[in-house]
Order: sequence, then structure tokens, then C-alpha cells
Amino acid sequence: MSVSPWQWQPLTASDAPEILDLISRIEDSDNAPIRTTRGEVESYFHASHEWRAQGAWVDGELVAFGLARMPLSVLAMPITISGGVAPQWRARGLGKDLLDRQLHAARRLADIAGTDEAAVHMYAESSQSGLLELAQSIGFEHHSQFIQMRRSLDEPLTNSAESTYVQIVKLTEEWMKPARKTHNRVFSQSAPPTWTKLNTEAWNARMETMERDWCLVALDTFGDRPRLAGYLLASRFSSDISTDGPLDDEGYVEEIVVAPQWRGMNIARTLIYSAIERFRAAGLSYIGLDVNVDAENSDLVTLFEHFGFSQISKTYILATTV
Repeated sequence: MSVSPWQWQPLTASDAPEILDLISRIEDSDNAPIRTTRGEVESYFHASHEWRAQGAWVDGELVAFGLARMPLSVLAMPITISGGVAPQWRARGLGKDLLDRQLHAARRLADIAGTDEAAVHMYAESSQSGLLELAQSIGFEHHSQFIQMRRSLDEPLTNSAESTYVQIVKLTEEWMKPARKTHNRVFSQSAPPTWTKLNTEAWNARMETMERDWCLVALDTFGDRPRLAGYLLASRFSSDISTDGPLDDEGYVEEIVVAPQWRGMNIARTLIYSAIERFRAAGLSYIGLDVNVDAENSDLVTLFEHFGFSQISKTYILATTV
């Protein structure tokens, strides 16, 4: 029986530099349109989540890593798994070994949550045919998909977006609770049974990964007091890796939510327009976002194309149970 040349060890936040270096090598090899930042890697180990992280090492070099996570405050499902294998170590059985270990880690998290059966989700790019085949061979099935879209900020906007009595302002502490409540109300209408509301701790943990100066709220100013009609959350990414390291030159729209009573009033259009203007003023090169769809001619895709966005890639969400 042959012995694998790699050695598995637990990973912690202190391993973030090695994890980021590995992810950067993977993204370079895969020509990834969006690049992972150090802040994202550090967020993997945030205290708001129960997590299990592991890495495969060969002669002191990290050649694969895996992460299984679930929110600690609510012990919500599904459990998400992620990771990757260094390009030069692919097609050697390491990917299968990693995925098997990830499912074992997910099972341990499910035990912590006290559930006999737990949903597990993983993400795969449409170009990762090998990963898709491997995942399907061990029981993963297609769950949903989303499209990544991007717009160059070199081009000014030619379409204005206005909504009567609506003011777009920065998401300050005053509007954090209304935004969280709107998030929970909107997502509860379409989320799967395993979805749970975000409490204050979970919401604040998520906001730590955002660029707070670029997170916006749409306020309905008609009446005595302004009311939150919608919000937009944004973060910062790198569109490329230069010789001097990553350049965080891309603003990313993480979430756009419009409260039910304000739908059909151009709230989403106004938020997108404002985000594009603010990102351009900040000197960024691109604005990107994900669209959760199961059909490429979705109305949402059409909306973003109206503002000059183009589709750049597609990601599948695969699901299984442990």
C-alpha cells in the first residue's frame, strides 16, 4: 500500500499567510476573475462561526487546504465547505482525499449542532469540470447557480436612475438594525427550510467583511420620518495580481435588498447607480456582483446589463447531506 506524500494538519488563523499564498497560486492558474484578499482569509476563522480547517503539507509547503463552517450563534445549516489544491498537485488523488476529509469535518460540525442529518453546500466554477465530476461521483447534486457580472468603471454612466422621495446615504449605525430586519424579512420569504435569521452578532460579523463607506441605504423621505426602503452591501476585491502583490481595485456588490412595499419603485436601480458613481469616485477599476439565477435570461441579469454589466463566469452550488 502506497503512502501519500502529503501530511494533513489542522489549520488556524496563524496559517492565513500560507493559505492566501496557496489560494493566489490556484487563482493564477485558474485565471480567476475575482481574487481573494487577506481579509477574506482571516474571516474564515472568525469567532462567529464553528469551523474546521485542515491543510496538506509537502516538505513544509501547503499544497491543499479545506474549510468547513457554520454560524456558531444559531448553528444554522447548510454547512459550507471550501478549499483547493495547488496546481502542480492536481490529478494525484489529493482532491479526492481533501473532499472526503471535508465531509468528515462537516459531519463533526453537524454533531455539534445536534442534528442527525445536515445539508452540505460547496461551490464550483463552470470551468472546473474535474471538480464537478469528482463532487458528483461522491453524491453531490446540483442545487442552484449564480452568474458573476462585471462592469468597467472607466465608462461613465449614460442612464440615470431616480426614484421620487428616495435618498441614498451611507449605511450608518442608525440604520444597521432596520437593514438587518429587512434582510431577515425578505430572505425568509424565499429561503429554504434550513435558513435561519441573522441575529445582531451574526449580522455584525458579516459587516466586518464589508467596506462600510460603500454600504448604502435607500431612504423613503416621504412623510414625517425617513424609512428604509432598501440597502446595498459592498466589499473590495482585486481584479488581478500584479508583481507587487494584490491591488484591491474592484468594488463588489455583495447584496441588494428592497423591502416588499417599495418594489417596483426603482429602488434597486437607484442603489446600483449610486454604487457605480461612488466606486468611480474612489478611483476603482471595476464593479462586480453575483446574480442568483437558474436561467441566464433572468430579469435580474437584464437589469444589470442595462447598467453596462457583462457576464464573466458562472458558479454552481452543489449539495449533499452528511
